Amino acid sequence: MTENNCPYCNFDEFDIIDKNEFGVILPEPNALSKGHCVIIPLRHVSSFFDVTDKERKSLMSLLELARNELQLRHQPTGFHIGFNDGSVFGEASEHLHIHIIPRYDDQPLKLDARWGMLSEA
Repeated sequence: MTENNCPYCNFDEFDIIDKNEFGVILPEPNALSKGHCVIIPLRHVSSFFDVTDKERKSLMSLLELARNELQLRHQPTGFHIGFNDGSVFGEASEHLHIHIIPRYDDQPLKLDARWGMLSEA
């Protein structure tokens, strides 16, 4: 099932970093660090807890693949991995997406409103 106005249902095929039967890895358009990307299921589903066992295994496989590729390309010190599940922070029904954000020694991670963090005035 796809949603017409969902950016994760309507991605450009040319943006795909890698994919499998149930999901894809895409670059994050509002990246918090070099290499930041998202893993999404192909089916429009808002909760990690609503994906099938096959989808869950596939997403975890893509997460590991993304991590390995990011280590080769960018050699980060570590990773911040996370996702918002369901309707969070006033957003309407959302397409599940898992962020993998490379971390670098010289770059503090500044989380934004997507993570429930308010910017300081």
